[in-house]
Amino acid sequence: MSVPAPASLPLMHEALSRLKRYPGWIVIIAVLSALLSAFGAWLQVRWNLGGDQLTEPLLRMVAILPLEIYFLPRLMAGLDAEALNRPENPWQQWSERFEERWLRAFAARMLLYLLCGLGLTLCIVPGLVVLLLFGWAPHRVLLRGDGVLQGFRWSLHLMARQWPAALRAALGPLLIYMAMVMGLALGLQWVLPDPTPWQRLTHPTVWVIQSLAGLLDLWLTAFFLSLYQAMEKRAPDTDARASKG
Repeated sequence: MSVPAPASLPLMHEALSRLKRYPGWIVIIAVLSALLSAFGAWLQVRWNLGGDQLTEPLLRMVAILPLEIYFLPRLMAGLDAEALNRPENPWQQWSERFEERWLRAFAARMLLYLLCGLGLTLCIVPGLVVLLLFGWAPHRVLLRGDGVLQGFRWSLHLMARQWPAALRAALGPLLIYMAMVMGLALGLQWVLPDPTPWQRLTHPTVWVIQSLAGLLDLWLTAFFLSLYQAMEKRAPDTDARASKG
């Protein structure tokens, strides 16, 4: 019996329902997002690095790396184990499996970003195609224990046939996410039109907005976990085809 195509609204509801069961994690991610973002501003103040258009976003990106490469993936691995309890990520051992895999999953993510970046510099379309076809590779490495190249092959085999369903399901939540991020940015611009590093370190509005941005990232992470699991169900033969590839 064929599995129905994933739909945005049920997956968004599923993501929110999962997160509501872990209010402690919600608070941790919000606080970490604000603290790590403030760390970038602290570096600017401490070392007098200035606030030019390149330094500020670069420091912010580096500062929040722990959230992106460890804390959010850790939560994702736990939610996956709780929901499916698959042999590759069993509920009783998910934490140990995560510690074995998170660096490899980070390497897969960096490789994905590098390929997307190369595609975007050549033309926007190739970069988007790379992201569409290989975007599940980090999930596969983290949650199912594949090697980096094996994860990329698995994602390619899956999305070669299932990309329309994945794109339809993801488009709405991505638009909502981008609209809300833009709204937060406009709100900050309205309160602090040209914030200095010291203001970004100390102003309460910045801390609130950074916390909300962290919660948005948390919600999007939970949504893509639900979508990944739905896509796995739609293509149970992908493992065999990827191993042959």
